[in-house]
Amino acid sequence: MKKIALEGDFNFTDEQVARLNAVGQVEKLESVASDEAWLNAVKDYDVICNWGDHVLASLDKLENVLITYPYTELGSFDSSELAKRNVYIANSRGGNRKSIVEWTMFMILSLFRQFPTFLRTTEQHPFTSTQSLEGKNVLIIGHGTIGTEVGERCEAFGMVVDYFNRGDDLTAKASQADVVVNALNCNPSSKNLLDSDFFSGMKQGAYYITFARPYTYDIDGLIAAIDAGTVGGAAIDCDPEPLFDISNDFYKKCLSNDKILVTPHVAGVTKQAAANGLEIMVQNVEAYLNGNPQNIVIK
Repeated sequence: MKKIALEGDFNFTDEQVARLNAVGQVEKLESVASDEAWLNAVKDYDVICNWGDHVLASLDKLENVLITYPYTELGSFDSSELAKRNVYIANSRGGNRKSIVEWTMFMILSLFRQFPTFLRTTEQHPFTSTQSLEGKNVLIIGHGTIGTEVGERCEAFGMVVDYFNRGDDLTAKASQADVVVNALNCNPSSKNLLDSDFFSGMKQGAYYITFARPYTYDIDGLIAAIDAGTVGGAAIDCDPEPLFDISNDFYKKCLSNDKILVTPHVAGVTKQAAANGLEIMVQNVEAYLNGNPQNIVIK
C-alpha cells in the first residue's frame, strides 16, 4: 500500500481523513529542525503533505515522490529536472483565489480613494478630492486564474483592463497604466522581471500592487521610483515566512516608506481559503495515487 506522510498540522474533516486512508497508509510525522532530518523522515513515503517547510532546500535529494501543500505558490524550482527523478509538486491552485482578489481590490480602492488616511481620523483634514476607479487603466501582469479574476472585478468597477502576455512590450504597456497589478508566479522567466528600469518607466503617479513573491520584482527599484515621484504609491502583501511576521527585513523595508501599504502575508488568509486548500490537497493525493495526477506545477 502506498504511504502518505502528513508533515505538519492539518485541520482535516473526518470525511477527508477517511478518503486519505482509503488510498494509502497515512502517518503523521513529528516536526524536525533541519533539512537533513526532514529528508531522513520522509524518505520512505510516496506522498508528502506539508506546508512547504524544508522542501525547496531538499528537492535535489528527493526521488519517486509527490509533494503537495494547501496553497498556491511554493517558490522557484525546475520541474523538468524533478520529473527526471519522478518528483512532482502539486499545489492547491484556486483555493485562495477569491481571498487574494478581495485583498487586491481593497488595496486598489485604498490607494485611489485614500481611505486609510480618513479611517478614524483624529485630525481635521482639508477638503480632499480623491480619484474614482471609473475609467482608470489597469495592467495585470500574470494572466492566470487570480490575475484573470482581478481583471473581471476591475471591469465591474468601470476600469479599463489590459494584461501582459509573453511577447508583449511590457515597458510600453506599463507606461500607459494608472495601476499595475503583479500576479506573477515564480519561474525562470519571471525572475526580477519587474526591475528598477520597469518601475522608473511606469506612468507618472501610477500605483503598484502585488501579492507575488519578491522573486519577481525589485523592491529597491520600486522604492527608488516612489522616492523619485514616478510611482505614486504601492500596496504589498509581504511574502517572507512565517505568516504575519513583521520582524523580517523585507517587511521593515516596505514599512519604512509611508507610501507603501504593507500587510504581512495575509492576502490569501481566510477561513474559506484554508478549507479550500485542504480539500484540493486531499484531491491531489487521491488523483496521484489513482494514476491521474492533477495540479502538478510546471516551471
